[in-house]
Amino acid sequence: MLTALHGVLVWHIEPDSITDRARCAEFLSWLSHTERAVHQRFRFDTHRHTYLISHALLRGALSRLIPKHPSEWQFDVNEFGKPHITDGGLTQDIQFNLSHTQGMAVVALAVNREVGIDVEHLGRKETNIDIAERFFAPEEVAELMALPQAQQSTRFLEYWTLKESYIKAIGMGLSCPLESFAFKPKAHQAAPSLIRVDDPLLREKRWAFWQEQVESQHLVALCVQADQEAQFAPELKRADWLRK
Repeated sequence: MLTALHGVLVWHIEPDSITDRARCAEFLSWLSHTERAVHQRFRFDTHRHTYLISHALLRGALSRLIPKHPSEWQFDVNEFGKPHITDGGLTQDIQFNLSHTQGMAVVALAVNREVGIDVEHLGRKETNIDIAERFFAPEEVAELMALPQAQQSTRFLEYWTLKESYIKAIGMGLSCPLESFAFKPKAHQAAPSLIRVDDPLLREKRWAFWQEQVESQHLVALCVQADQEAQFAPELKRADWLRK
C-alpha cells in the first residue's frame, strides 16, 4: 500500500499492445453503464479502444490495491468534472487520476494526497507559439520564445503537461485559467516548480512535481499534494498484468 509522504504509484500501458478480443470484452464488462455509453460515442475505433484500455487500467489498478472486482468500483465527479471514488467502507483515502493520449494511457494512485497526471505524445503537432501566447503565463511565453526553434516544441509540451497535471490535481480543470499560474521547468537535477499562483486560496497548498519521458515517445507530468515543495519520484510500472 502507498504510505510514504509523497508515495505515488503510476501504471502505464500502450493501448495498442492489447488486442485480444476476449480480454477486451472482459474489460468492457468492467465499465459502468455511463462509461459504456461514452465508449460507444467515439467515432473512431482507435479512440474507442484507447478509452476502454485506459478505464480498464484505472479499475484494474485500484483492484490491485484493494480486494474488489474491477467492475465494483463506483465513481462520481466534482463540479468541475474531476472523478473520485464513492465506495463506502474504504479504510484509506485513495486518490487517483487518469490520462491518455496517442499510444499511451497512465494512471496515478496516491493515499491521502490529491494527485494529477498528464501524458502527451512528443510528436503532437499542436505545439506552437500562438497557442502559448493565448493560454500560457507571460513568463512562460518569454522563456519559450527565447529558446532555439528546434527546442520550442518539447518545451511547450513540458509546460502543457505540468499545467494539466496541476489543474487536474486541484480539481478545477480548465476553469482555472492557465495564465493565472506559472512554472519553472525542470533543469538538470532540479524538479519543475510553481513560481507564481495568483489565487490566494490556491497558494495555501503545496505541491511536488515530477516529469519524465516514458517509453521514449511520451512525456508524463505528475503533481501531488505535499507538506512542502520537494523532489520526489513515483513508483513507475508497466501494466503488463492487463494483457493476462
